[in-house]
Amino acid sequence: MIFKEFYITDKNGKSNCVIRSLCKVLNKEYNDVYDGLCEVAKKLNCSSFNDIPVFEKYMEDNDIFKISCYNEIKVKDLKIDDFSYIVFCYDKKDFYHMISIIDNVIYDKNSDCMDLYVISIYRKM
Repeated sequence: MIFKEFYITDKNGKSNCVIRSLCKVLNKEYNDVYDGLCEVAKKLNCSSFNDIPVFEKYMEDNDIFKISCYNEIKVKDLKIDDFSYIVFCYDKKDFYHMISIIDNVIYDKNSDCMDLYVISIYRKM
C-alpha cells in the first residue's frame, strides 16, 4: 500500500477525519457529508456526528458496509483488494481516527495513520 496526502475542509478551514474519509470514498463535498451526518445524528438522538452509530448508519445509507473487525493489525500491514474502503483505527490509547483506502492507496492528511491499529473496515459496495 502507498500513502497519498488528502485534505479537505469546510468553508471555514475546519476538517474532521470522518467527513474527510467519507468525502474521498463517496466523491462528495465536505458540507454535503457534514449535513448528512448531522441529519442522521438528529434522527438517532446522538450528540455528535462522530458517534459510531451515526457514521455507521450514514455509511450504510451510502452502500458502505462493515466487512471486518481487527485487534492487532496496523493500517500499514493490511492486505485488501482493490476497492474503496473506510478504516476506523486507533493508537490503543485514546486517539481514534478514520481514513480512506482506494485501490490500495491510503488517503489521509499525513502518514502517521500507517502506524495506527485497525478496529473496523468498511467497504463501498
